[in-house]
Amino acid sequence: MACQSADDPVAPTTTAPSLGATNIKILQPFFIISDADPARNYTATFGLVSPVSDLSDCGGSGPEVTDGGGITRVLITPSGAFHIRDQLSQATIVFYEGATGDVCELSSHPILGTGTGNLHFTTKEKASGSFAVQATFGGILDLVAGGRAHMLGVGNIVFDAEGNLTIHEDHFSLKPIGH
Repeated sequence: MACQSADDPVAPTTTAPSLGATNIKILQPFFIISDADPARNYTATFGLVSPVSDLSDCGGSGPEVTDGGGITRVLITPSGAFHIRDQLSQATIVFYEGATGDVCELSSHPILGTGTGNLHFTTKEKASGSFAVQATFGGILDLVAGGRAHMLGVGNIVFDAEGNLTIHEDHFSLKPIGH
């Protein structure tokens, strides 16, 4: 016997209140991750298929081709706390030597490898003023020097209300495949 929603004691008869929170969804064409730690010293783009030199922001006139379905979701509560989540899935990765936060500078950086992978980046600020950042990204790269490698990065940091930094996790690896 089929159950109608009016007969279902679990189905709500009214919609849940939003409690005043604002929820925003923004399409993001690509993301950039960089690490200036001298032992790592890299930058990676996620979701950018076009060469950096094609981007109009970098003086190019070519098309901006992206993939991975980049999405940023923002949730802001009435108390002032917010939660931001960025994600891409099966996105093009270009892995560069040298750290920079300026995508246009990458046109002069050597490319170490290309491939596909995923990125999840979450930022949370509580009404108390503490601020947490969590990032996980990884994929399989075809290396310019030959061979393939599995790339994995994980970070989890917290700033308290006074601005003091606590690093809970900071890991990056580039491991050869098949050796």
